Amino acid sequence: MSIVLDTNRRGSVGEYIKEHTFKKAKIDISSSFFTIYAYDELKKTLDESDKIRFLFNEPTFIKRLDINQKEVKEFQLQMTQREKNVSEFPLEIGLKNKLDQNQVASKCYQFIQSKAEVKSVISSGIIASSNISVKNPQGKEYLISGNGINFSLDGLGYSDRKRWDFNTVLTEKNIIEDYDTFYNSIWNNPSLVVDVKDKLLEHISNLYKENSPELVYFVTLYNLFYEKLVNMDDMAKIKERTGIHSTKVWQMLYNFQQDAAVGAIKKLELYNGCIIADSVGLGKTFEALAVMKYYELRNARVLVLAPKKLRGNWIGFKQNTKLNPLVDDRFNYDVLNHTDLSRENGYSGDIDLNKVNWGNYDLVVIDESHNFRNNPALKGKKTRYQKLMEEIIKSGVKTKVLMLSATPVNNRLADLRNQIMFITEDRDDAFKTNLNIDSIEKTLTLAQYRFKEWSKLSKEDQTTENLLPTLDYNFFNLLNSVTIARSRKHIQKYYDTKDIGDFPNRLKPLSIKTDIDQKHEFPKLNEVNGVISKLNLPIYSPLLYVMPSKMDEYEKLYEQVVKGGQGSFKQSDRERNLVNLMRVNILKRLESSIHSFKLTIERIKDKMDAMLSKIEVGLDYQVDINDEIDDEEVDDFELGTKVKVKLKDLDIIRLKADLEEDRVALEYLLQVSSKVQVDDDAKLLKLKEQITDKIKHPLNHGNKKVIVFTAFSDTAVYLYENLSNWLLNEFGIYSGIVTGSQATKTNVPKARNDFEEILVHFSPKSNKTAVKQEIDILIATDCISEGQNLQDCDYLVNYDIHWNPVRIIQRFGRIDRIGSENKDIQLVNFWPNLELDEYINLESRVRNRMMMVDLSATGEDDLLNPESKNLKYRKDQLKQLQDEVVDLEDLSGGISITDLTLDDFMMSLDKYLKAHPGLLESYPTGIYGVTNINDKLRDDANPGVIFCLKQKNFNEADKGQNSLYPYHLVYVKNDGSILVKNTNPKKILDIYKAICIGKDEIIKELMNEFNTETRNGNKMEKYTSLLEKAIFDIKGYIEEKGVKSLFRLGKSTILDNKVTGLNDFELVTFLVVK
Repeated sequence: MSIVLDTNRRGSVGEYIKEHTFKKAKIDISSSFFTIYAYDELKKTLDESDKIRFLFNEPTFIKRLDINQKEVKEFQLQMTQREKNVSEFPLEIGLKNKLDQNQVASKCYQFIQSKAEVKSVISSGIIASSNISVKNPQGKEYLISGNGINFSLDGLGYSDRKRWDFNTVLTEKNIIEDYDTFYNSIWNNPSLVVDVKDKLLEHISNLYKENSPELVYFVTLYNLFYEKLVNMDDMAKIKERTGIHSTKVWQMLYNFQQDAAVGAIKKLELYNGCIIADSVGLGKTFEALAVMKYYELRNARVLVLAPKKLRGNWIGFKQNTKLNPLVDDRFNYDVLNHTDLSRENGYSGDIDLNKVNWGNYDLVVIDESHNFRNNPALKGKKTRYQKLMEEIIKSGVKTKVLMLSATPVNNRLADLRNQIMFITEDRDDAFKTNLNIDSIEKTLTLAQYRFKEWSKLSKEDQTTENLLPTLDYNFFNLLNSVTIARSRKHIQKYYDTKDIGDFPNRLKPLSIKTDIDQKHEFPKLNEVNGVISKLNLPIYSPLLYVMPSKMDEYEKLYEQVVKGGQGSFKQSDRERNLVNLMRVNILKRLESSIHSFKLTIERIKDKMDAMLSKIEVGLDYQVDINDEIDDEEVDDFELGTKVKVKLKDLDIIRLKADLEEDRVALEYLLQVSSKVQVDDDAKLLKLKEQITDKIKHPLNHGNKKVIVFTAFSDTAVYLYENLSNWLLNEFGIYSGIVTGSQATKTNVPKARNDFEEILVHFSPKSNKTAVKQEIDILIATDCISEGQNLQDCDYLVNYDIHWNPVRIIQRFGRIDRIGSENKDIQLVNFWPNLELDEYINLESRVRNRMMMVDLSATGEDDLLNPESKNLKYRKDQLKQLQDEVVDLEDLSGGISITDLTLDDFMMSLDKYLKAHPGLLESYPTGIYGVTNINDKLRDDANPGVIFCLKQKNFNEADKGQNSLYPYHLVYVKNDGSILVKNTNPKKILDIYKAICIGKDEIIKELMNEFNTETRNGNKMEKYTSLLEKAIFDIKGYIEEKGVKSLFRLGKSTILDNKVTGLNDFELVTFLVVK
């Protein structure tokens, strides 16, 4: 006799089993699934049975070694899902979210251990269907068979899913006997099946066992990131056999720096490029050197492109000297300046630019890549951006690009876009296949729009929390894929730094204002600025004096075409801007030192005299600005800008009149500046006073060291000449000077006047070198403002305030470094004797005379002076720096990449997987742990629960809602309020890491407290309520995004909203925070 079960009746299979199975029955089951909630539903019946044999009819909890590697991976993925179905069967997730998994799993474990035998087939296809065979002691036997049978609530008929399954109950004795024979023949054949009872018990024990906080953290990371990690590992395994781990540079790296180097190599292999944007003082240079060494060990040819002022840093690491800490690694890369790409011949160091095989570099490293500006080019010549893109990256061998960049995004994504385009070889759809990003341009344009809207908010509302929800998934995905960015605070809070040391304590900055001279005879700055602003400076703008009839000829000769021919930049416009830039430079020189100002005036006056002489004798004129400026703002004019003008084409009368007018003004400035002698230089005398006080009253015991930074080498030389002998005679201490162009010297006996040697004598401990006599006072330009570790020093003076506040922070980063032996460090800033508003207005009046070339139609930024658009922004930052030393990412008015990227967590997961192979891959979800709050996290964390949830109903179109989509993280306080919303997963993961890492054992007193509170998991109402609060937070966010999408271009998501409540999410993990 056979009976067809009505699958439209709830519990059709399960209820039949309950009604027709008696005590002491023997039960044989073959199914591809086993779920703890199916056991829970049949618990009374199964517990009263005599014995159960369960056979997985698809391979589960076994290993296979008899197939190729690709098949193994596919096999493992399918099998892992079957194993996870024990507690994660899709239609049972709602039950798990009641947080009763703990007690259900515990009882299921006891049942299997005492009454069940469990085996699995070794390969698919041995048993085609799922069946349940029951032999009652009274002889009433039956066999349930059909296409919908499996050991899950769905297979038993308890789901709400509507479908028609043909399930039959067979009671004929001969059929049941035939089935028993078939079942036994498989069950007893060791070539077909293997015992997996212990593996199933181990898996179920993981469902209810008490877990350490660290394990819960990594199970959470595994679920969030394992797909991306699998893709990265498939394509970018680091070849350890290269020997990178035994190199000197690798051994010098701290743990967080090694993480960055490994992450960068993976990104270079996977995406062909990477931007390292770690904050100042975290060692980007050494992270890059480790990456470069990895590729050199693979016989790759490496090129470093650096700003001219930083060239010496990179050269030093490849030189065969005792002072080079990496001499044993024998680096062999080439170093060129950014500006060398504008040159076609001549030498850069010992490299003949005419003979460089530009297309033969495997790796290009761009230092200060955010400053790699697209210089205006002359007609017929390539911009340096074009040269890098066309002759190095696109041509010849496949070139990978590693960029070292400043951290802030600062509301302006043009720099980020340009850097990403180096990686993609200027292809807008380069990430369509591997990142599913159709257009990089559109992704960044949308993000730029969101930044712009956010920047319109009041200062109080310009928070990371308000920005993150507005940004698109593709933007996060793009950043995570190509950038590595960690802040100082991130390393302090979320890395174990006890073996490294900590950052020193920053004292409040000292702000010093002085007049130019002691006698107060030098005119006020406003008066001097009035004279400077009226200078015509025709020596830098000959085209402005060309006769109108000849102008077209010169414009065609020197015109620059931009944006693929959509716009143009005239040489006459360029010269107007250059004249104004030179006016700014003269004012900056005065702010720096009266000596530098006087020298500059003398040089300009001499050039004007030379130009007048050429006019008198009838010689043609050529622009040359290299002598009187060494500021990075004018780098773009240094080469390829020597415009030659024929004398006969000039308006000589107007030209001579302007030259004579300038000569009068310059003679006046020279006269008043020449009156200020060294003993009357108020600023120099104040510096001496500060240094004296530092030497007599050191901040840290016995530390007399001081760094004095200036923007100009003229000022540096002046200071060295007037301080070095005085310091030696007065205090018996030695001095040194390093500049990027002129002087490099020291008065230490027998020490060479060499860049490296001077730095080692100044900071021997940080350079791991012993010297007999140290330099205590170092005077330097910005040639060492980046890439140098000078943390032996604890006192830094900015003798002139750099217009860009980022430079001030970068300078301070030479001594404000992790691992410093100094408890306290001091920043001293010399300011002009004006109120800040007056000072800003003074410079802005000069800058605002610059002609802003309108390139808005072409989408280009202002090619000459991007800072001019940010005067208010700079003003706010400078005000901030008067009162406190801040991290680069904390400068007001900006947002940091470090707030946006999650790459650090993927690197942590990768390391854990390698150290614990096989642990996380099949670990069940729904697990929990209990942890406490570390002292340094008291301000960020509160008692409550961090939930990790997976949205069940989702599609690719919705992914713009969340950078972790379809996963969500929510931190709920015990009172039900949301501490950190699901829109800020970075902050939650940062806290998660800090309160879990290193806690690899259960915290027994906390676990006992939790067990008492919940009666060993039987009373979970409080935590179920908090889970509901978390889901309401997510649901509200999704609904809000749907409403907002109504007012945006494209398809609205409001009608697609499938999220209604608790059962729409799967609980992945929860961490109870005490």
